[in-house]
Amino acid sequence: MTDTSPRAARTPAAHIRTALVAAGRKILEAEGPAGLTVRAVAGAAGVAPMGVYNHFEGKNGLLDAVVTDGFREFATIIASTDADPMARLAESGRGYRRFAIANPTVYSLMFAKDCNPDVESATNAFEVIVEIVRYGQTGGVIRDGDPNQLAMNIWSCVHGAVSLELATPQPPSVDAQDNYESVIALIGRGIAP
Repeated sequence: MTDTSPRAARTPAAHIRTALVAAGRKILEAEGPAGLTVRAVAGAAGVAPMGVYNHFEGKNGLLDAVVTDGFREFATIIASTDADPMARLAESGRGYRRFAIANPTVYSLMFAKDCNPDVESATNAFEVIVEIVRYGQTGGVIRDGDPNQLAMNIWSCVHGAVSLELATPQPPSVDAQDNYESVIALIGRGIAP
């Protein structure tokens, strides 16, 4: 005799993993790292708490997956396809700030020593900037030199500006967006041939 009773379809494992990461990011941004508990994430994702252990081996694995997801989104946002090399660089920098402002907690955790994002995902984000530098060098608007070193110089400047904006109150006379645009212009002058 065949069982024909309706049963709830099992959610594919990939969907559970995606739902847990999305729930983790949402909780982190709303409540900070203290709010990221196995029970809270599982509840928000609509799965049993054991799902977090099955997919991430616990809270730390989930946190690493959330940070890895942040790096993947970040790499997409900072990628620019503008034909003009300096416009490409500037738009990448603006994307950097947009991501950080929209995701301040995930952004800060992406660069925290106690998180272990997937190395390939983190490296890919850096490679986006390296490729923008190479493109500018080919176009003759970025000086010769090691593109990795120039990309790290650029990253250091924008990271510093964004981190200061997120971490400290701005002086009343300083508009954060205007300041950031000045930093982008400063970078452009600093890497010019």
